[in-house]
Amino acid sequence: MASSRSVQKELENLRKEIAGLRQDYARLKSRAKATKSEGTERFGAIRDDLADTIAAIRDKVSGSTGAVAEDISEHLDELRDAVSDYTDKTEKTVAAHPLTAVAAAVAIGYLIGRLGR
Repeated sequence: MASSRSVQKELENLRKEIAGLRQDYARLKSRAKATKSEGTERFGAIRDDLADTIAAIRDKVSGSTGAVAEDISEHLDELRDAVSDYTDKTEKTVAAHPLTAVAAAVAIGYLIGRLGR
């Protein structure tokens, strides 16, 4: 009978061990679910932050592009005005001193011809 009692004790110990393992399994399973939901929430938060950052960069780039285009347009207008002023001054100078303008043009042509040889 001693062997029957020891077998019963061992069976009882195994039942307790199995019950403990089931509890551990249930606890780990719930922890895994919680970790999965946390991961999903974190991923969603990261995705939202990334989308916000991309939108901010787009806005910044589009705003900067508009400012740069305006800046270039202003510079081109200034250049156009400077060329127009220079052209007007040149026309007035040539009209006031036609022989000097022709002599200067001949001299410049001669110098360019000499440099080209």
